[in-house]
Amino acid sequence: MHMDQTTEAIAHFIGLFSQAVEEARLRLDYSDFKALPDAPLEQNDLLNIKINIVSPYSLDGFKPRVDYTPPPIDRFDAQVSVAIRYDPIPLYNEGQGAPAATIWGAETPPLMAGGEAFAEYQPLGSLALYLKQQARLEDNDYLSIGDHGLHFSSVGDTDAALIALIKAASPFQPFGDLHEPGSAAEIGDFILHAPHIADAFIDALDGNDGVFVMRGESIEGKFLNGEEVDELPALDTYLPEKFSEEEEAGDAETDFSTHATMDVEAGANLLVNEAILVNDWYGAPVLAIAGDYVHFNAISQLNLWSDNDTTSEALNGWKSLTEAPTQAFNTATIQTIDNPPPPGLENANGEPVFPEHWQVSRIDGDLMLANWIKQVSFVEDNDITVMSASGGGTEIVLGNNTVINATSLAALGNYYDLIIVGGNVYHANIICQTNILLDDDLVGTVGDFQTGGSASLSTGGNLLWNEASITQYGTMSFDTMPPSYLEALEKLGDGPGTAPQSLLSGSDFAGLTTIKVLYISGDVVDLQYVSQINVLGDADQVALAKSQSSAHADASWDVSTGSNALINQASIVDGGVNSTTYTGGAVYSDELLIQAELISDDTNLYTQGADALVSEAVAFLSDDLMASPEGDADQNAPDPSTPDGGTADVMQTMLG
Repeated sequence: MHMDQTTEAIAHFIGLFSQAVEEARLRLDYSDFKALPDAPLEQNDLLNIKINIVSPYSLDGFKPRVDYTPPPIDRFDAQVSVAIRYDPIPLYNEGQGAPAATIWGAETPPLMAGGEAFAEYQPLGSLALYLKQQARLEDNDYLSIGDHGLHFSSVGDTDAALIALIKAASPFQPFGDLHEPGSAAEIGDFILHAPHIADAFIDALDGNDGVFVMRGESIEGKFLNGEEVDELPALDTYLPEKFSEEEEAGDAETDFSTHATMDVEAGANLLVNEAILVNDWYGAPVLAIAGDYVHFNAISQLNLWSDNDTTSEALNGWKSLTEAPTQAFNTATIQTIDNPPPPGLENANGEPVFPEHWQVSRIDGDLMLANWIKQVSFVEDNDITVMSASGGGTEIVLGNNTVINATSLAALGNYYDLIIVGGNVYHANIICQTNILLDDDLVGTVGDFQTGGSASLSTGGNLLWNEASITQYGTMSFDTMPPSYLEALEKLGDGPGTAPQSLLSGSDFAGLTTIKVLYISGDVVDLQYVSQINVLGDADQVALAKSQSSAHADASWDVSTGSNALINQASIVDGGVNSTTYTGGAVYSDELLIQAELISDDTNLYTQGADALVSEAVAFLSDDLMASPEGDADQNAPDPSTPDGGTADVMQTMLG
């Protein structure tokens, strides 16, 4: 339609305006659309679906042993194809050419070799560990505190007294100080000689009091200080209170008063030897030994101590902190735990299956298993101190040392169905434990020392503890060697071969698909040895003097020179299963238990009373002190040139 110029301009303007409006609307819609992805999604309500699960399986009770029978994958059929190129020697006939060579290849039937291949288990071989743990500590302190102006010299020879106790203990520990064998032959000789050592020890006793000895082919039970008991005591019950957790948790409230208190700790030493041996290197339900079987178990425990204290008569009215005197315990456990092997397989008729072949691992030579552990703790804490009360609270710690030797070893190896030994088997478990304590304390007073405050004194309360156990898993029964095992022994001695049918069809291996065999051409030597020794010299000498000033006449005193703990703990565990042992030679079994407690009546350390000894050992540092007890600081100060009688390490290496 033709429009005039004005109408056309107006229509064109309306069209442009309409497009602009539409574009604006689109931009607004686009902005809303753009904002939608950034908006958080609304969470719908969770679905509440109930699921009922029905399972045909039920959980059994706890089983400490998991029985596992491996699948019969040790055997597989093998077909070996061999193609051989064969060139026969050419034959020439006169008038004929040379014949062509004949080749045997894919076109001709190959040479077939059918048979069975077996996977082999490699034996672990021998194992030997020789471990020595030794801790030595000298903490011989000398301390002079207070304005007493005195010097206190050592009384007696503490080293000689401790050496005398060590020498006295030596005859009562037959297996404590032995040289370690270094080869399989030496270990075998050591085990064979051990019963003779026991014979010589028993013959030399001559009815000595305090020594308990039990010996026989087999010992079973729990023993405490020479008596068989149903239950053994716990260490925590008899541990001195200074080492108990209850005392650490319940600390006393701090006293901020100006009242003079003197807390002196010259003992509280802790010596610990701990060893755990687990021998699970090899085992089998059936053993065949061409030679002899020798078994020896021994636990030897000794506690030797001297606690002859000498105290001044002026301290007779003081309260005793430790009601219990020095105590010694020897606890031992020897036990065999029944451990039957897992049941065998049966066929569809409920009859046991029998193996069709054996699988052999060889050791040409001896199998040596040796764990030799020796732990020694030697501590000297012979403190010398002279003191008088001073203002406020004074806490003096001269002892409180801790020495620990600890080891834990587990030898984990392989188990077999049959072990065949071409030589002899020597097996021994030996535990030796020794505690030696010298706690002869001297506590005396100088002059007319006395106090008006509370006073307590403890010179005993020591603990000597030996704890040992030998545990065998699996019982053993012995019988003579059957002909089938002799045949197997001869075959393996000549080299690899097939298993005798009489062995495979025997009742010992009913239920097995394959016999896993370990063959040892030589001897088996198995020695587990633990020796633990604690030696503590804690002969403290304390002199209490009156202060030159009378300001602290009502001071409170708390003096402790004992409360030491010497602890030995050892355990040997022999892994295995119930087994039948066939031998071609003799069977020897010997078990020995020694528990000894010896108390020294007199070490000749103190030959006089406390007052007389202290009077002789104490000297004034200045001659003018008697004439001028109220002297100045220069008169009361110790003379640097005067020897103190102690070691250079005065206060636990504080001078270093």
